[in-house]
Amino acid sequence: MRRTLEQALQDLRAQVRSWARGEQRPELKIFVYPPEWEALMLARLSAFAEGCAADGEPVDLRDVGAGFLRELESREGLLEQLASLERAELLHDLGWLASEYLRRAITEPLSGDAVCRLLTNTGSLGTFVSYSAVASELAGPGRAPAVVLAFPGDADERSLNLLRLRVDTDYRVPRI
Repeated sequence: MRRTLEQALQDLRAQVRSWARGEQRPELKIFVYPPEWEALMLARLSAFAEGCAADGEPVDLRDVGAGFLRELESREGLLEQLASLERAELLHDLGWLASEYLRRAITEPLSGDAVCRLLTNTGSLGTFVSYSAVASELAGPGRAPAVVLAFPGDADERSLNLLRLRVDTDYRVPRI
């Protein structure tokens, strides 16, 4: 039986609370929800972060798509260079840049009193990033602070399927 939107958010809140109370050590987790919830979830996660802050458990909420666009725009002349590449080269280069950006977004130490980092809009990088490869590489004690990847898709014990478009297999990251 599939959980409801409210149950999913309650599970996420329980995870944040567990980190805030020191009941679990910081690590990378995947928060999976059905792709059809994506628009609603993006809207609800802002309110979720506000609620966590009001309870004294602030969340560092980050939009992966917007952050990656800022990353590209900050590199002088990069957008012009990318525009001139063949499609295969473009996807390869964007994939490399996006994976590096994602690694930094996951591993960057939390600032201030943030309990965890919640990465949203992950579907924006889905056509050229292997989330399972990056997540599996960074999973485990001491590799990342408390980070949650909000993931619109399907998952089972061994695979993630982002937006039902791209299946990533063999990931070892616990999901919420």
